[in-house]
Amino acid sequence: MTQRSLFDPPEDIGTSAPTASAPDGLTPFKRGMEGSARAARRWTEAEMAQVDEAIRKCHYFLPEFTADDIWFRLPKGFPVTKGLAARLNKAANAGLIEATDRTRKSTRTDEHGHGQRLTVWRSL
Repeated sequence: MTQRSLFDPPEDIGTSAPTASAPDGLTPFKRGMEGSARAARRWTEAEMAQVDEAIRKCHYFLPEFTADDIWFRLPKGFPVTKGLAARLNKAANAGLIEATDRTRKSTRTDEHGHGQRLTVWRSL
């Protein structure tokens, strides 16, 4: 049996409660990715280039990695936003990486290291 993710459709449990549809027609995942893209725009072009380079280094040197590996390759004090997901999706759409169905607990110990579960990405 495989672990269900947040993005799997809900299982029918026999209720007849109506499901809410978003007025903009976006799925929760797409809405989340749009939020991540907005957050990424808070970075300067140079900062986005640094994030993309960190992703490329992880892709080149590591068979699998998480966001922690990317943050580790960015300079100390680099602005933290929720934009990393958008940059990872861009790399996935370019065929560099793909998300696995696994997660790992974050090992970051800075003020943003809260032990959250991070997607494990596979280099292609």
